[in-house]
Amino acid sequence: MIHFKIILIAFTAYIWLAPANVFGQGKYPSEPVRLVITHAAGGTTDMAARLIQPYLQKYLGVPIVIENMQGAGGNVARSFVFKQPADGYTLLVSQQPSMSSGQLVSGGKFEVLKFVHVFNIAGRNYDCVAVGPNSPFKTIEDLKKASATQPLTSAGTGVGSNAYILAMLLKSKAGVNMSYVPFNSGTEAALALAGNQTQMGTGALDSYAPLHDQKRLRVLAVSGPQRDESHRGFPTLVELGYDIKIDQMTGVFAPPGLPDAQSKILVAAFQKAFADKDYLAATSTAKQTLQPLAPVEFYRASEAMFKTIQTLESVLKQPK
Repeated sequence: MIHFKIILIAFTAYIWLAPANVFGQGKYPSEPVRLVITHAAGGTTDMAARLIQPYLQKYLGVPIVIENMQGAGGNVARSFVFKQPADGYTLLVSQQPSMSSGQLVSGGKFEVLKFVHVFNIAGRNYDCVAVGPNSPFKTIEDLKKASATQPLTSAGTGVGSNAYILAMLLKSKAGVNMSYVPFNSGTEAALALAGNQTQMGTGALDSYAPLHDQKRLRVLAVSGPQRDESHRGFPTLVELGYDIKIDQMTGVFAPPGLPDAQSKILVAAFQKAFADKDYLAATSTAKQTLQPLAPVEFYRASEAMFKTIQTLESVLKQPK
């Protein structure tokens, strides 16, 4: 009888001390899931997250909370999520290859390829080069000639971002000398250019094209390896004779060590969202170019972008 009481007491203590680890494992998710966004509200990364948010809520069955954690070109959010518990409740929404640049060029406290690549949402939303509506610059060559005597001011998102990568490639490969002015989001940068705060700008076409349509700025070219599917009227830099092309995508990452069980539940929710006709209609209206990639394909594409940025480190690093 004494032995039975000892066993009972020990078992009761075990239940009280370790309920979350033992009895909570089969229930995920059971609380809100947080999506941490690398840039301010209104940008392309933020838009991708907000478009899919209600459908993740629908298929995961818990609230999806969006938190914009801008700073250091996205590195504040990336470094934060990288250190969070790998329990599936804190996820990162970030673009590539700016994420790779954030690690390799800007010294972010995270490792891109150690993040668990959960699901890629969007892609081929290319960056562009733009000028003000009344700018005397009509071509990239005009920018080059004007900058030969004095650097032009250029709006973009933080150092290491996709916009920054494009700006540095324009500087090194097209000879456009510039002073880079970072903003918290692509939308802020585009509005700054439209307000004549800078002479040129680089950034996500989705942020710049609406202002182009309103004749508040002029898009000169896009940086993708092909024309943007949603705005086929803009030529690529390659078409114009410049060896500058940057592919990109926006995906969801988890801290290293996310268990397979949680990962599978998240992936299934994303796949259901991409099969939801209401979600597809919403993204079509927003002119978001979708690129659904499950973990294996997502990781391979991300790894390829990481290797590309490795080859450009000397170009992208600012002189000290």
